[in-house]
Amino acid sequence: MQRVGSLLGSVILLLTFQITLYAKILTVGVASGALSMDPYAFEELATISILSNIFEAPVTLDRDLKVRPALASSWENPKPTVWIMHLRKNVHFHNGSGFDADDVVFSFDRIKHWARSGFRGEVAMIESAEKIDDYTVRFTTRKPFPLFLKKLSRLRILDKETLAGKTDDWIANHPIGTGPYRFVEWRRGDRIVLKAHPKYWKGKPYFDDLIFKPLTDSATRVAAILSGIVDLINRIPTMDTKRIRDHKELRFFKRPGLRLIYLQMDQHRKHSPYIQTPDGKNPLLDRRVRQALYYGIDEVAIVRYIMSGFALPAGQLSPEAVYGYDPTIKRPDYDPQKAKALLREAGYPDGFTILLDTPNNRYVNDAQIAEAVAVSLAKIGIHVKVNAMPKSRFFGQISRLDTSFFLVGWENVGGDAGSMMSSCIHSYDSKRGYGRYNYGRFSDPRFDRLFESSQEEMDADKRLALLRKAQRIALVEDQGVIPLHFQVDLYAAKQSIRFTPRLDGQIRAFEITEESP
Repeated sequence: MQRVGSLLGSVILLLTFQITLYAKILTVGVASGALSMDPYAFEELATISILSNIFEAPVTLDRDLKVRPALASSWENPKPTVWIMHLRKNVHFHNGSGFDADDVVFSFDRIKHWARSGFRGEVAMIESAEKIDDYTVRFTTRKPFPLFLKKLSRLRILDKETLAGKTDDWIANHPIGTGPYRFVEWRRGDRIVLKAHPKYWKGKPYFDDLIFKPLTDSATRVAAILSGIVDLINRIPTMDTKRIRDHKELRFFKRPGLRLIYLQMDQHRKHSPYIQTPDGKNPLLDRRVRQALYYGIDEVAIVRYIMSGFALPAGQLSPEAVYGYDPTIKRPDYDPQKAKALLREAGYPDGFTILLDTPNNRYVNDAQIAEAVAVSLAKIGIHVKVNAMPKSRFFGQISRLDTSFFLVGWENVGGDAGSMMSSCIHSYDSKRGYGRYNYGRFSDPRFDRLFESSQEEMDADKRLALLRKAQRIALVEDQGVIPLHFQVDLYAAKQSIRFTPRLDGQIRAFEITEESP
């Protein structure tokens, strides 16, 4: 019997080894890892992208940002301020719990009322979610809300049965969703390991295991795809595109993206902490100084030499693919003489010294862009010191307003300019969730009124006009931020990987397959 038991044990081990050997694994090298496993903690694309493989919402956005059914199979809009969502049956969370209306109501309460929610502004117009029956939920908006469905795609559903009463830390360390992949482990700075959800309502994913490796160093990321350590990478450094294209075993992808790289400035303190001027005052409070910065940055040179042409100079908040784009707003030509004249007019003929904060591992060539901005502004008499740091420190610092001038990015992932306007341009309003990422504290009541009106305007043409008027105030009249460029998203994958880039830059493994050997 002992010999039979030993033989049986060997067979089991062999079968286990074979199953592991033949498991289909997708390893993705990402330029930026997740900041949290809590789906409501950060409205940040790298985090959203990874968590989109774990969590789902009542509706989703496809590769081209069109609204599609997800955990809600259908919906109705019987009154201008009422939406009825009919939920999918026989959907299971990763821990086996069944999905129903209680989970939707619980999740809405958290995204709307949790003090640390990064998405409160996204759902500010939605007043309530009420259970009608186990598979029907009624949402009520404050006023008619044309963006309701797109905003609902942000409502990643949590398992009430498991999470109710748990601490924030417990929830962040136990991500339980209904998505195609379930959480296995997170080794910070090294890997996030996910495994296919066997009861996924759309069917089993092609890949059995999904691994996200944060390879924040560009050279390391490129080396990983060239050597075959990973199957797919995003954010190819622009200087390495030729190496990728010439490699016979790799495929190269590019798609004009939605991400705007821009500069924000301290516009609320009389004395800003990292600016040195003869009078000690904050020069950024003067619109003429902000305009001088805009005219004094040679963005065409940045696109050509820093981005190797893989970017588009920006004159507004969103590229043409986004609703709200205004073809009449153009980026002004680089004009250092006009910039100097504006500085003289504002009382700073000899310029001033300022610290420019930037991440060095979040956006394509972020630290190099900041250095190029410093070189440009030196030509108009402004001495810029660049303070580059990892994104983990950068976002904490600017969120404390411990900054005077910083480089950052935003992507209107829903394809609507209202997202950035709500989160980054609207006056800071913690109660209503507006301006959460407006760390420069730009504020103009005219902009706020126009934007808020656009949130309830159901006529598409009238709403577009409101968004354009609001943007013109923020950019042309006030120079509240300084747009630099829109990124072109670059990827590389093994030849066997079947992958189509999404317009929002997310990497969703359920949409990726592999060519048969």
